[in-house]
Amino acid sequence: MQAEPKAVLWDYDGTLVDTEPIWQASEASILAEHGVTFSEQQWESMTGQDARLSAETVAAAIGSDDVDAVLDDVQQRVVDTINAQDLPYLPGSRELLGELAERGVPCAVVTASSGFVMTAARNRLPSNVEFLITSDDVVRTKPHPEGYRIAMERLGVEPHEVVVLEDSVPGTLAALASGAVVYAVPSVPLDPHPRMHIGEGLDGVSWEMLADVWRARKDA
Repeated sequence: MQAEPKAVLWDYDGTLVDTEPIWQASEASILAEHGVTFSEQQWESMTGQDARLSAETVAAAIGSDDVDAVLDDVQQRVVDTINAQDLPYLPGSRELLGELAERGVPCAVVTASSGFVMTAARNRLPSNVEFLITSDDVVRTKPHPEGYRIAMERLGVEPHEVVVLEDSVPGTLAALASGAVVYAVPSVPLDPHPRMHIGEGLDGVSWEMLADVWRARKDA
């Protein structure tokens, strides 16, 4: 019998669910209220980064020195949007979660979003998502690997036994720094890495495909 990974760790925004547009729309609405617009390059540079860093960028753009108020405003708008609709699963992510549940593969979510934002989604995630690590649970958020290392410790697995699903530059850097194999579904261009497979999304991705990627790259 071939070796298999012992756990799958999921990024949330942009990997499991399509919330990046919700965050961007929430931030854009605040900017618009102050007559400010961002370029495509500015939005791309903010993808996947810590919400507070994005709030600092928005606050500076609108001339506010109250980053906490801007962050609270953005997060409340995101939560309101999420509460008003079904979770916007990305193509293939719900199906892959279902297959992992059937096979008994432990899963957890590691996100740069706050506990406040994730509370809106927690009860609507499948039961095989054993726990969430949010920005409230770490001292250093992505691209630091702290969140992924905490998740591995809680699951009782070693980094080389894990596949991480990620989409952003900070997220993939964090996952790679943790020592895991990364299956990337990039929302922005990524630099190649021997422990990272760059795919085109999760639609049609199976457990066997993840296991094959892990076997091919775990010793790189």
